[in-house]
Amino acid sequence: MRQIGVEELRDIATGAALMGAGGGGNPEVGKLMAIAAVREHGPVSLLDPSEVPDDFLVTSPSGIGAPAVGLEKFPNGSEFELMMNKLREILGRDVDAVFPIEAGGINSMIPFIVGAKLGLPVVDADGMGRAFPELQMSTLALAGHRICPLILADEKGNLVQIDVDSPHDAEKFARAVTVEMGATSQSVSDTTTGDALRNDGVLGIITKCQKNRPFNSPFG
Repeated sequence: MRQIGVEELRDIATGAALMGAGGGGNPEVGKLMAIAAVREHGPVSLLDPSEVPDDFLVTSPSGIGAPAVGLEKFPNGSEFELMMNKLREILGRDVDAVFPIEAGGINSMIPFIVGAKLGLPVVDADGMGRAFPELQMSTLALAGHRICPLILADEKGNLVQIDVDSPHDAEKFARAVTVEMGATSQSVSDTTTGDALRNDGVLGIITKCQKNRPFNSPFG
């Protein structure tokens, strides 16, 4: 376990922009939000997957929608607590940690925002090792894990819960709701166990993003 502060976030965000091949939303917006959250609440613990107990409950907060719209209508911060509180209500318990669903842009930073705000550690793993365009494309979904319950939230305080078995249907319904929320929304999905994430996720991706930070990048 190690602590992620402001300087580490700068490097992770920049490396994730490279690893994500341009996907996952704007890296600058995510970086600034994560830095603000860490400055307000303190550093976030990053767990190596080997440190995560098998029965840990982990979930992935992320953003969905058009990256260009996200530059004009980015999260106000309330969405994250709303959707995590709703997930707690559905599960009947708190989650133990969060992880990024993909390496890329704002979605590499959202788990750190949630982690800082709610005092949760982040697991050094994701669902592809780069950015991807649709929910069913993650390694977790391909391994047969459920995407749902999927909770969407917007800046107006609206919450929508989706609970379907088909990963393709989860993607289809999530996109339709996101359009109605103004083409961008925040979400939490892919709730699973530490054992499943370790077996079916892409491990060490956050550390790899941090180490792969391009020198003199404009996003540094």
